[in-house]
Amino acid sequence: MARIWYSVLGDGLGHAIRSYTVIEKLKKDHELMITASGKAYPFLKNIYGESVIKIEGDALIYEDNKAMIAKTIKEFLLAFPYKSRKNFTKISELLQEFRPDIIISDFEPAAHYFSLFLKIPCISIDNVHTISECKIKLPRNLKLRLPYVKSFIKLLHPRSDYYLLPAFANVTPRNPRKTKIVKPIIRDKIRKLKPRNKGFVLVYQTSPTNTKMLRTLAKTRNNYRVYGMKNKKDRENIKFMEFCEKKFLEDLKDCSYVIINGGFTVISEALYLGKPILSIPVENQFEQEFNAYSLRNTGYGDYAGELTFEFLEEFESNLAVYRKNISKFKKWTDKDLEKKLKFFIKECLRKKKPRYELLAKRKKNG
Repeated sequence: MARIWYSVLGDGLGHAIRSYTVIEKLKKDHELMITASGKAYPFLKNIYGESVIKIEGDALIYEDNKAMIAKTIKEFLLAFPYKSRKNFTKISELLQEFRPDIIISDFEPAAHYFSLFLKIPCISIDNVHTISECKIKLPRNLKLRLPYVKSFIKLLHPRSDYYLLPAFANVTPRNPRKTKIVKPIIRDKIRKLKPRNKGFVLVYQTSPTNTKMLRTLAKTRNNYRVYGMKNKKDRENIKFMEFCEKKFLEDLKDCSYVIINGGFTVISEALYLGKPILSIPVENQFEQEFNAYSLRNTGYGDYAGELTFEFLEEFESNLAVYRKNISKFKKWTDKDLEKKLKFFIKECLRKKKPRYELLAKRKKNG
């Protein structure tokens, strides 16, 4: 048994949903301390109660389906002194009491900095590090931005001993000894669903600001159920849905295809259920743009920077092709994930012990 600090980024729910599945596997054999920020905190707290501890985190700012990098950085810098001081004090106290053997992080920066500072072995379980730790296929416009994005990832996550990276595209680890690829991590409740095609289209938006897309959808004969854009009035063929997980999953299993931004978790769950995907990635959100390009490259769907009526018609004319390609991506289990995670935990436990005396010295000095 290991003592594991599991920390989860809260920008969106994808990190929390994936982490829940891994946590369920780990808690059978290990003792866990769970920390989370943003939207991940209430999601996990609703499941695990007081054992989930809230920490400070940051999220992207969106306008007109575009990630506003300058505004996000400005907000980050303004809040950084307060948030970093609060996180350091709170997490230091938690670590002195819990004293984990291993950190597992789903792209949560504080965990990686404590790993660096205290030499605690760290395992990254997230899809984003695929960008920095693997050889990937990219169009020219993304290739030009790749060095900047990799530097940014390294700045936020300066240390990991091992990477366990879910992927639906063909990627190759740069260092196979410390980086392993697994199929996307899927919840059991998704595996139990029996997909059907009831003719409507499911739309899910990370950002509620893509109003141009709605004008295009209104011109078609399709019926749409739209999640993530609340407080809007229904239109003749567009129904805006309050988010309810049970209803969302029912619509996901029953829809004809999905229109989403580019979030990895919803893409993975849609593919598992055999649904073609039309991605409209948030501009300036490299991960979503990479996921969208990967959909086109694998033949599981397509993407557009801005949805037009003509593009939508072309996409729908290829639905049979997308479904055939997805059928070759056979349903998978988590056995490979469990095997590789068990191996990495074993390797981490063989490493040098964390330096918790540094926390005691700092407390004494200050």
